[in-house]
Amino acid sequence: MRRLWWAGAILVLALGLWLGPYALSLYHLEMGGRALEVALEPVFPDRLAPEQVLDAERLQAGLAHLQEALRWSPRNVQALRLLARVYLSQGEPEAALEVLQQAMDVRPANPLLHLELGDAYDSLGQVEAAIEAYETGGIGSRGVPLAANYLKLAEVRAQQGSGDVAIDLWRRTLAVDPGNLYALHRLAEMHGDLGDEEHAAAYKEQLRHFDLDDVVVPLDFRLAEYQGWAMAALVDGGLWDRDALLDVVSSQVEQFAEGVPGLMVERVLQTLLEQCPEDSDVLLYMDELYQRRED
Repeated sequence: MRRLWWAGAILVLALGLWLGPYALSLYHLEMGGRALEVALEPVFPDRLAPEQVLDAERLQAGLAHLQEALRWSPRNVQALRLLARVYLSQGEPEAALEVLQQAMDVRPANPLLHLELGDAYDSLGQVEAAIEAYETGGIGSRGVPLAANYLKLAEVRAQQGSGDVAIDLWRRTLAVDPGNLYALHRLAEMHGDLGDEEHAAAYKEQLRHFDLDDVVVPLDFRLAEYQGWAMAALVDGGLWDRDALLDVVSSQVEQFAEGVPGLMVERVLQTLLEQCPEDSDVLLYMDELYQRRED
């Protein structure tokens, strides 16, 4: 009987020693997660980065808890994910990439980790790595940054003379961002350059006939720039008349002057003005945008 008692006591002690670090890691993970919920707010709802810091003190407290969680359990994947979120919010994508790669060593098939790895590569400007990570993760909610990386890579391939590759990337852009004006414009242009008038005509027809609601406000500064370039090119190329351009601008300024959409509309207008700095109509809409947000 005494032997059984000692065996039971040793088992309880062993379980306590084994579960203790795990329990402490979970505690610090929970506390760190709560702190980050208060400290951080996504700038864009579709990805890990960037985020704005609402409470720097709570952010540092959350960081300390996550580091403690990893001290007790270095393979805690959730703690590594949240730590990457902190690093990205502080503009440290290299550090975020390092901890996400540690998490990938533990859970290499986790699609969410691949998506967040894509966010880190995106922040670092590593276009092809970001695309691969997003696609491996199944895209999910990352359609916007994926489309931006598709467009960037497509331009590189087009400049290198790889028209077929660029066409594929523009089509993949439309798959995740239907109605993307820049992709449609470049597809019409590239097919025309290649002598494929049938496909060029189909894309031109889609660009000529649209409803105002079809021209969405992109939630990414890069896509806003591409949209501004496309709108200017469509007028220059005769696919849009000037009234069509001003109708789109007027509608977007009226509906989306504030918040993140307002910043995107502002970037579209800035891009249009870069193409034609003295355009009085666009300047007036920029003025109206600022008045609507009381700036």
